Amino acid sequence: MSATASLSRKILAVLLLLVPLVAGTIYAAAMNLDVSRAWSSAEEVTGAPAASIATNNEELIDARRAAGEAGAQAGFLTSGTGELTTGTQQLVDGAQPLEDGVTAAADGAQQLHDGLVQLQAGTGQMGTGATEIADGVQSAVEQLGGLVIVQQQLLGALNEADKHLAASKIPEAEELRKQITEVRRHLDNFGISVEMTDQLDLLRSGTRDLANQLAVPGYGFHDGIYSATKGAAELSAGLKELETGVGTAVEGFTALDEGANRLGAMASLNEEKTSAVQRALPVPQVPAGSVEAAAEEERTSALAPMYAFLISALVMLAGAALGWAGFKNNWLLAFVVLGVTAIGGIILFTVSLGMSIAALSGALGILLLATVVAGILSRVLLQMMGVTGAIIVTVLGWIAQAAVIGHVWSVTAVSDIALVWRVIAGMMPLHYPTFAVTSIGNGGTMSAVWMAVAVLVAMGVIGAIALRKPKAVAVPVAVEEEEEDQTM
Repeated sequence: MSATASLSRKILAVLLLLVPLVAGTIYAAAMNLDVSRAWSSAEEVTGAPAASIATNNEELIDARRAAGEAGAQAGFLTSGTGELTTGTQQLVDGAQPLEDGVTAAADGAQQLHDGLVQLQAGTGQMGTGATEIADGVQSAVEQLGGLVIVQQQLLGALNEADKHLAASKIPEAEELRKQITEVRRHLDNFGISVEMTDQLDLLRSGTRDLANQLAVPGYGFHDGIYSATKGAAELSAGLKELETGVGTAVEGFTALDEGANRLGAMASLNEEKTSAVQRALPVPQVPAGSVEAAAEEERTSALAPMYAFLISALVMLAGAALGWAGFKNNWLLAFVVLGVTAIGGIILFTVSLGMSIAALSGALGILLLATVVAGILSRVLLQMMGVTGAIIVTVLGWIAQAAVIGHVWSVTAVSDIALVWRVIAGMMPLHYPTFAVTSIGNGGTMSAVWMAVAVLVAMGVIGAIALRKPKAVAVPVAVEEEEEDQTM
């Protein structure tokens, strides 16, 4: 096989070994298969069982009950503060148009006052003019009245003269009577009559009343204008005070809204902290068959995730070492593998609480599978990179796995962890036996167990196929004889 073909085969093997890890990571993300599902349900995530938790720990039960009540109250508080912040925001939003409306009303009242002041000044000027008109009309009416009297006196004198001339015998009497008739006609056509004087009297009284209404206190129009001006001034002053008060109220509403928002933030933080406390408290553990086992809060089997992590790391490291050892005797290799698995099972049985025989058997199957896969991966690295390269990659890889998996499982045991850490953990083989053994030991989700089995089996099969050496290609005998003849 050429060097290029060998390199391509190695690269393909590495890529194929990554496929199960990628598939497992995608499946866990799609099914929301968080690490905490190994010991709790998706509806209520709790803290992981810890080695220091005593059997039937009454204090833990009380703490979980108190944390649950605090969480419920924190939820109510968050809901209430949410409604409060919504209300204060609506109050602020509604107060702003009110402030604008009061400001507009105050400006309008000021303009009304200014207009009434101008109207009052104009009324005073109109009153002065109307008084002058009334005085002029009165003077004219009085003069016309005098003219009417003079007219009547003249007419009376002319009639008297005409009567005397009619009885006179002087020759000029007839001519004089004609002149008197002409003068009487002119006086009659003068246009001044009693009806006219009556109308002039009405004009005089009307102009005087108008002048009084415009200029004299005590009359309706004059006092009404002054009262309206005074009322507009009071209205403007009152609206100015209201504008100031509304501005102060808006500032108070804004401060109330800010305080409500801070209270809401504190309530949300309190709910988060309370949830974190609930998340960190594990479910109390009691032995199977005990009286208290009937309680809903308690479980009959428990396994600390860090124990599962250490046991899985132990057997996989042992399996990797067996892959390095390269036993020629397959029976001896199988014996050692089973021994490593048995040691892991004994440790698991020692540190777990209330694990049944069936659960222990399932966990032993996972540990056996993990041991075999670790040995196969070691042989694949040796074949692909040689001793030096394989040593470097193996040491660095196990350091990275121990650090990442230990961090992810220790943090998730008491709180949530970022998605990126879950993705990184899903790309490491040690994560899967740890997940499966923890689920079995705590009665967790079986999806994690089957996912781990599928990933480990797939990696083992792909690694075993990669270890198979390609068959040598046989050279036909006729071709070999031909080549010998050519060399002779």
